[in-house]
Amino acid sequence: MIKKLDITKKATTDSVLQIQLLSYQVEAKIIEFDDIPPLKDTIETLSSCGETFFGYYVQEELSGVISYKLDEHTTIFTG
Repeated sequence: MIKKLDITKKATTDSVLQIQLLSYQVEAKIIEFDDIPPLKDTIETLSSCGETFFGYYVQEELSGVISYKLDEHTTIFTG
């Protein structure tokens, strides 16, 4: 099931950050580069980033996350 996430709630932000860090650690290892900006995110930076987040749940456990941010001319997806 996919649900829109309220990234301003600490428990939600904690869960999103855990998934993000695990995912980007794998990427950093594959590309042998660990200075990927999402690895530096904190609860504070995520909750104030201005992105809209959606979570993918498997048996009520958050298993994946995607986010996007609209600006004047583009849509930026992350996840």
